[in-house]
Amino acid sequence: MKVGVAEKLIDIAFTPTPYSDRAYKVEICCKDTLLEIKQQIESRDLSSRVGASVAGNSHKTSVNGAMLVTWHAKQPFPDVRIFTDNRDVPVPQKKNILIIENEECFLNKEDTYQFAAKHCGLTIPIEAIEFVYGSGNSITNRRIIPYLKATSGQVLCLFDLDLGGLRTYANLLKAGLSLACTKFLFPSDLEDRLKVSKRKATQDELDKLDQVYGVTSETDLIITAIRHYQTTIEQESYRA
Repeated sequence: MKVGVAEKLIDIAFTPTPYSDRAYKVEICCKDTLLEIKQQIESRDLSSRVGASVAGNSHKTSVNGAMLVTWHAKQPFPDVRIFTDNRDVPVPQKKNILIIENEECFLNKEDTYQFAAKHCGLTIPIEAIEFVYGSGNSITNRRIIPYLKATSGQVLCLFDLDLGGLRTYANLLKAGLSLACTKFLFPSDLEDRLKVSKRKATQDELDKLDQVYGVTSETDLIITAIRHYQTTIEQESYRA
């Protein structure tokens, strides 16, 4: 059943005789049914999400596509971009992209923009920005990367100030986004915020920061501060 074979077929093909709780003798009762089971197993395309699901574990492979939610200032409702291998990659409608990792901050995009402009040195007019919901590391999906690369301006990353956010940023650069045009946004009063943060960094997280150290001088400053205060910051706290 783990590979998607119906229980009825298994009952027809085999007869188990229990010797103990963990020991069984299994006899083949119907060779024709056994052949049918073999054909079913061999015909499974486990490289697809559907095939892997039938086999009992859809998480063994990735979804055959990707989605991205985008939004513009004064636009009443966001757009949903669909990315699959059999369709052309859409193009951003604004010159610059602001990726917002946190859903709460994305849903309040204008307020989030004002915070970034006041505290993170963002100078690009809001009218020239396409807001993109990052949803963690899913923004680094290989199908979405060409969309981010297609922007003619900057890709601005408003991520959590922790291992996850720093790793997502590093993965974007590793996937081919330009270092010169891909900026990690963080508040200028970073140290003051880390001092009062109640979100403690675990020792495991502090140790793994080595994995993302050396990406840029700006992110190295964040890492050094996190290590010093042993705290992290969720960007949702920017709305406090």
